[in-house]
Amino acid sequence: MGSLGPGNSEEQVTDIYDGGLHNLADRLHGRILENTNTCFVKPSTATPTEKEWLPLCNFDYLWMTYYTPLICTFTLTDQIHHFGSASGAVQHLKDSLAEALVLFYPLAGRVLTKDGPPRIHCSDAGAVFTEASIDADMAELRTDDFLPLPLLSGLVAAGLGDYPVLPEMPAGLPALIIQVTHFKCGGIALAANWSHGAADGHSGLHFMKSWSELARGAQVSLLPDHRRDLVKPRDPPVPTELVKAVAVSPDAQVTASKTVAGKDQVIKISVENSPVPMSKADILGSTLEARTEAKLTRVTTKILEFTKDEISQMRKAATDHCNPSTHFTRADCMFTHLWRTIVRSRNLPSTARVRLWILVEGRKKLSLPVGYFGNVIGRIPVITTVNELLNGPFSETAALIHSGIASITTEWFQGFVDWVQTREPGQYQLAAEELGPGADCSISHLVWFPFYDLDFGFGTPTCSMPNALHAPSHADVGSAFVSPSSHGADRMVVMTNLESRAVRRFISMAHDIPAAQ
Repeated sequence: MGSLGPGNSEEQVTDIYDGGLHNLADRLHGRILENTNTCFVKPSTATPTEKEWLPLCNFDYLWMTYYTPLICTFTLTDQIHHFGSASGAVQHLKDSLAEALVLFYPLAGRVLTKDGPPRIHCSDAGAVFTEASIDADMAELRTDDFLPLPLLSGLVAAGLGDYPVLPEMPAGLPALIIQVTHFKCGGIALAANWSHGAADGHSGLHFMKSWSELARGAQVSLLPDHRRDLVKPRDPPVPTELVKAVAVSPDAQVTASKTVAGKDQVIKISVENSPVPMSKADILGSTLEARTEAKLTRVTTKILEFTKDEISQMRKAATDHCNPSTHFTRADCMFTHLWRTIVRSRNLPSTARVRLWILVEGRKKLSLPVGYFGNVIGRIPVITTVNELLNGPFSETAALIHSGIASITTEWFQGFVDWVQTREPGQYQLAAEELGPGADCSISHLVWFPFYDLDFGFGTPTCSMPNALHAPSHADVGSAFVSPSSHGADRMVVMTNLESRAVRRFISMAHDIPAAQ
């Protein structure tokens, strides 16, 4: 390959790279990566020394152990003459990435969590950038029925082949990992993974869009704001009850049986619009058998696309027998349909409680700049019973979810910041009640993210979506990502991680949308 341009480095870093690239298999039928070359891409202009250390804010602390994966595919067939060759196009990506990292300098740094509070060392160590090729056509990816592609992610080349288990790296983990893979048909796959501690999805796609703008020779449309101190706790902190069940039938009860000292004990749990119980000793799902079953659960990822007509049908069902003044968003309706379908596919007892975790972005709530770069994500649970969810009206569940989202206010987000402030270092996980295997579901609404605005000078992606790997723990089973479709803004693509035994049922029911009565 040619030179990387100012501020970049071709040096190989053998202590964090291994040969594991050749051991991964997925839809590419065991193909291996060839002609692999990994380097660091550094900012084209050095980051000032006064910006060398970036303390993270309380929102960031909850996401330190994750990377956010994205993959885009490009055909290059019509645009390749602008760059001379596919390798020339990749060199163009490197040069423009070096420019982008001047503005987004934390992504050229290393994320540290030991020997002090979480922070980013903005040392210009560089993004890990891998270029490789594979003896396969892009059509074999079947982007219309996409599956996660760990082989193309770049995580192995960066020393994270055992992700989600993170390795010990004394200098810190790379904040940004890129891989470009050439296909024999002439197309390329561009994978990007950013440390979730450094950026949430909003900020990560902000970076990707800015990189693509620079690659096209345009000005960056939105400058990043790296002032993490804009998010700060009150003094003294007034923490939010983060696991408050925001909406549920007040008279619902669940009867669960468990054995205690050889005797059957019946437990009645009152489900109210009150904080979720924190005790794990006397609730269904806390048994060793339940936890063991959850750990052994096989997970399958499935992609489905919903048309404009199907989404309209969901909205009609949501407004049926509902207060006409309530405005249900497309997110309300899609969340309702997905939650009901996922729960139905799991064949849970009608008396079981189920919980939907709703993830909400909070920049507007906290009056932060649109370009605030970091994490501003809150999540809140909505709880009901299987019977109420599946046998009650679609509109009732939509109203439940709508009120849950509405309950995430400015005060709630500020209380979230305060809650983290009251925790011991490293103890930032929410201790929500265990409801048992199959009870939880979480949905991320990514429809407004600019997945298909990522034109790096060779056209928009043919496919652009989270390269979500199989769920690492049962807490993530039942997660869904709702993304824009390559076929237009009036459609939605849903990626789900579900128990393998439930996937077939989910597929068969996913397009059965109730009609308005």
